[in-house]
Amino acid sequence: MPIAFLVICLNLGLVIHAAKTGRFSPWGWIILFLPPLGGIAYILVEVLPELLGSPRGQKAKRAIAQSVNPEKTYRLLRDALTDADTVANRARFAEECAALGKWQEAWEQYDEIVRRPNGDEPVFHLAKAEAELELGRPADALTGLDSLAVREPGYDSPRRQMVYARSLAATGRTAEALDAFEVISQHHDSYEARARLAALLAETGCAEEGRRTAQEILDRLHRAPAHVRKLQAEWGRMAEGVLRRI
Repeated sequence: MPIAFLVICLNLGLVIHAAKTGRFSPWGWIILFLPPLGGIAYILVEVLPELLGSPRGQKAKRAIAQSVNPEKTYRLLRDALTDADTVANRARFAEECAALGKWQEAWEQYDEIVRRPNGDEPVFHLAKAEAELELGRPADALTGLDSLAVREPGYDSPRRQMVYARSLAATGRTAEALDAFEVISQHHDSYEARARLAALLAETGCAEEGRRTAQEILDRLHRAPAHVRKLQAEWGRMAEGVLRRI
């Protein structure tokens, strides 16, 4: 009973704080209808970062807010596009769609962008190809990237190389994909390329080479600083998966 009373008092205090600081909507309702999680979220997202007042605190606030309401930016950018249908607004909305894994919607935006006179930029064609790859259409992605190479022979980037290599692998052009991943990993010191190379080697019968490549990734991550391990965690997990399957 005393604990329940304390929780009620704390929630009421947080509701009053939210109202006084202009945050009642939506926080007041979240605190009232989702006790005690609503109050905890409010403290983490609003109160602590405000007290800390540091860049790290503000970054934590944005990260937690994104996890609580992951589509807030998506809705804002969608509304901005409705208000002003420009290439810039459509591109920002497409990027957010891709970040949320809404690849069909991202593809639709990029497909519209590249049809416009002021949207015929290499980066938009590349983004469209990436969306096609994520939608399970690697042949379309390769066609788009090959056309881009003809139109813009001087345009290249690690992102383009990665999308191309992944598309090669997905269309069964294994030897070319292996070479492409190797080039990326050597030129750009890419954990992703090494992890995908290890996985493809294991899938195509080169178990020992795949195991060695995967183990090299894990050894490097073990020696790397904490921020690198966090940034490259996805590729570490992929390498671990390769070792488990072999």
